[in-house]
Amino acid sequence: MSYSSSGRVVAPGEPLGVAEEYVAESGTYVGEDGVIRAAIPGVLHLDPRGKVVRVRPFKRPRLPRAGSNSFGLVTQVKHDLVVLELYGEVSTEPSARWLYEYDSPLTGGVPIHLVTKEYVKDLYSYFRPGDLVLARVLSPSPPYTLTTKPPQHGVVYAQCSRCGSLMQPLNPRSMKCPRCGQVEERKVSVLASSKLLRINLRRYLVFKR
Repeated sequence: MSYSSSGRVVAPGEPLGVAEEYVAESGTYVGEDGVIRAAIPGVLHLDPRGKVVRVRPFKRPRLPRAGSNSFGLVTQVKHDLVVLELYGEVSTEPSARWLYEYDSPLTGGVPIHLVTKEYVKDLYSYFRPGDLVLARVLSPSPPYTLTTKPPQHGVVYAQCSRCGSLMQPLNPRSMKCPRCGQVEERKVSVLASSKLLRINLRRYLVFKR
């Protein structure tokens, strides 16, 4: 089987050559018949010298980067890990602002030793399911390891467990409901309830009535 020329657009499943002649790299796979096929739609890149073939996607997916600030929803609080569904990237300097959404929600986690600088006995007193959190990304690949140790990281938005209203920060370790007066413990970000983020909360929070 002869190879197609580099630079042309290919579709998923399209045969690109045989594994006996070339190494299949990103965007490709080798079928049971030994034929290298495109795994994604994109542009074919063929390297005759290096004997590799790959398919480059039309658009690079937006993914968390190590050192970036990710915004997400707490989905689980385990005894040693806070699990988040990540939605997008936020800049905190020179001021807090929303940068962009990821192409699809991703999964990340804050291990108990990366929640805060102090000793943590009960993670539930720092985060609860449904909280919207800003965290720093530490790992470059999924599942993403996160930290909320810095003061700008932690709970940004949270709903009152009693009446469902959006709570306001009291101090770095608690928030208060302006409607019913309920006070709850959290690891509160200094950016909590910041209007600078301009986030459409109704897309992420399920408001209680």
